[in-house]
Amino acid sequence: MKILKGTIIILVVIIFLLTSINFYMVIKASKSIKDISNLSGTYDMALVLGCGIKNGEPSLMLKDRLDKAIDLYNKGYVQNIVVSGTHKLGYSEVDVMEKYLRNKGIAKEVIIRDDNGDSTKDSIKNFYHNYKKKKVLIVTQKYHLYRTLYIASNYELKATGVYADEIQYRGQIFREIREIMARIKDFFI
Repeated sequence: MKILKGTIIILVVIIFLLTSINFYMVIKASKSIKDISNLSGTYDMALVLGCGIKNGEPSLMLKDRLDKAIDLYNKGYVQNIVVSGTHKLGYSEVDVMEKYLRNKGIAKEVIIRDDNGDSTKDSIKNFYHNYKKKKVLIVTQKYHLYRTLYIASNYELKATGVYADEIQYRGQIFREIREIMARIKDFFI
């Protein structure tokens, strides 16, 4: 009975700590998340994080991120769009992202490529090493912005998050659960 009671207490403490980490990240990042209609001033760059390709085209979530970056550029909020993604999955997210932007009228010289954005943390780290003094709008879905902005704050980047949630995406519950685990991982690493 003592072992069961001790195990339950340990589990409750662990759950409390893990929940606290998630709440901490969400609260810390919330003040830096904006809708495009709430932006003011200008920024140097928009950083678009990759999130998958389907049949050689951006996934629906990635398309929404890219469209939001185009909107930011066309409205004069940013001068450049950085596309960050992986090429380790047998395709290049960045090739597809750049092609999509070019097909939507964004000039080649506006687009900056980061082909080594194999994870959210890698994308932020790469941005920091190349553009640490720049003011950046990070473009991704809202659930992902909390962790992304937390990582950016650890690198002391001048970052604001702009969410690209245009619809309710299929499989969102799975992504939310995965993101909770990723927040915990990135808190400790």
